[in-house]
Amino acid sequence: MMTRANIETFIIFQYSTGIGHLARCSAIAKALSSISHVTMFSGGKPIEGYLAPSGVDFVQLPAVRWDLVAGAFPVPVDPGYTMAEIERMRSELLVDSYLRIKPRIVIVEYFPFEPRRFGKTLSGLFDAINNEQERPIVICSIRAYPMLWNPDVDSAWINEQLRKNFSCVLHHADPKLFPLTSLGSYISSALSGISVRQTGFIRRPLTQMDHNRTSKGLLLTVGGGGALGAKLLKRWIYAAKAGSPDLFPINAVCGPLMGANDRKILRAEQDANITVHDWVVNLDELISSSRAVVCMGGYNTLVEALSLKKPVLAFPNSDLGDQAFQVSVLHSQGMLLKGDQSQSEYEITALMNKLLSFRPQHPIDCNGAERSIEIVKQLLSASIQ
Repeated sequence: MMTRANIETFIIFQYSTGIGHLARCSAIAKALSSISHVTMFSGGKPIEGYLAPSGVDFVQLPAVRWDLVAGAFPVPVDPGYTMAEIERMRSELLVDSYLRIKPRIVIVEYFPFEPRRFGKTLSGLFDAINNEQERPIVICSIRAYPMLWNPDVDSAWINEQLRKNFSCVLHHADPKLFPLTSLGSYISSALSGISVRQTGFIRRPLTQMDHNRTSKGLLLTVGGGGALGAKLLKRWIYAAKAGSPDLFPINAVCGPLMGANDRKILRAEQDANITVHDWVVNLDELISSSRAVVCMGGYNTLVEALSLKKPVLAFPNSDLGDQAFQVSVLHSQGMLLKGDQSQSEYEITALMNKLLSFRPQHPIDCNGAERSIEIVKQLLSASIQ
């Protein structure tokens, strides 16, 4: 009988301007650690204060980042290395780890969607896997909408990679809100003939709190942060100041990737009714204690706020097509209010006031981590029959 002790899982992921991929993969790793020993391989910039789930090994690959523009190539976080050197070191580390540990399960988040983000990092690993007599179960993990930045990636190439290298695709979204048919013809072509399992949304393990406590005011949060997040957060604070007294108290969260100078400017807005946080590792307590949430359009914040049945006003980053897509879908189904980054502070104030009486129309399925375990168990059972 197969036990946790002799099952190894690798989870490989990449991020740049936000930490949604890190948070989502951490939740999957924590869930899978109940049936397997898990090793996470992160290709993004190290996040100060981040702790991997208990019992999960965390390996920091030589980090890369990229700009939020179409066609942008990743560049080393450490300028002392060339991109070719980074790709070689990353590939060697993954291959060496694979040959030494021999995982039964390999989960790659987002690849082969947007291959430019990974470059040659995975080439050696897939070669090693494909040379095995008994190949591991290889899973492609995607969020609600696997947006591509690179317009010249052929959907047929994605489909070929999925057929060649992967056992199945896990689509981490509520199928009632994001059916596969809603993803458009390009994604449908990429997934044609592929085994795709919809898990429900992934959220971090829910923190238990006193639900009898009165919820007051707004939570303003911009995910990873960055320069755009700083700009939006400042405008949201100004807009709230002109709104209903019921919008207070305000908790504003900058995010781990926001620059020190931007944080300093935002902290200057603090007063008796406004608290500015550099970063909060787990937002559950602030979400629960707030009457409503104002955020961008990132996957994790939306899922966490809606899972706690909070009214949400979302301003998707116009440069990130996945944010615009998922916010539009959720807005069309009465799940949240939708803002636009070009709106005036007067218009934002009006939306914030409206948010106080808004309620999401439907519950959401956020059991994706637990359902992912069941799917992996099924794949493991099938592999030994």
